[in-house]
Formats: sequence, structure tokens, C-alpha cells
Amino acid sequence: MGLGTSKYRKVSRTPQSGENAGKKLWYATAVSDREMSFEDFVTHISEHNSPYSRGTIHGVLMDTLDCLKELILDGKSVRLSDLGLFSIGMTSRGEETREKVTAASVQGVHLIVRNTKNWSNAELKKLTKIVAYDEYVASEGGGTAGNP
Repeated sequence: MGLGTSKYRKVSRTPQSGENAGKKLWYATAVSDREMSFEDFVTHISEHNSPYSRGTIHGVLMDTLDCLKELILDGKSVRLSDLGLFSIGMTSRGEETREKVTAASVQGVHLIVRNTKNWSNAELKKLTKIVAYDEYVASEGGGTAGNP
């Protein structure tokens, strides 16, 4: 796997707590400037010297997604090799006593993906070149640099 390029945009935030509470500070925040559709992802895999047809890859991935969803909704955590550990999480309203916590306290559910050793934050940082989004647009697209 080669080096990737991660883009960032400069944003202003004012933390509400901690040692910098109330101070306007500038931060780098990740920019995803492209989205690949599922079909394009399938094509991408099939074009990487895969012995499997695009249709076979599509079917296997669709079945994988169906099974992953089924298992997670059944309360299981599923580790997909080095990709990550998938599980369900929830947010709930705080209650004054243990007895008051019920299913009605749950406000939402969400997917949790925890990275693994090969996808650790430190490993990801080693594998990415970090550039400002406006610099990336100017150098890659040949256009003028601007703040999109």
C-alpha cells in the first residue's frame, strides 16, 4: 500500500471548556473531497488484478454487508480482519436513578468502527501525506488556490 494524501481545511472554533475555554483558536479538520460509490468501489477492486469478476465481487460484498448488519443488530461485535471491529453503540438520556433507566432512555443508536493494529491512528499517520485542501486543489487540479 502506497502513501495516500489527506487534505485538511482550516476552521475556527471556540472551546467551551478546558484551559482554552472562550478563546478563538484555529484547527485543521479533515476534508473528504470525493465520494466513491459502492459500484465504483466494486469496479476498483475488480480492476486490481482480481481473479474474480465484478459481479462476483459485488455479490460477496452485498452478502457481507447484509450479514454484518444482521450480526451487529443482534448485539455482536464483528472483526473484519485488519479493517476494524464493528459494533453498535447508543446514546441515552441521563436518569437520576438506576431504576429509571429503561429502553425509553435510549435516544439513538449508531455504528462504531474501532480501528485495528494495521489501521491504528499511528499507522494511518505514517501512511498519509497531509496537505492543506486549497494547496491540494491548486497543485492537483491546476486551478487557483482558494478557500473552498
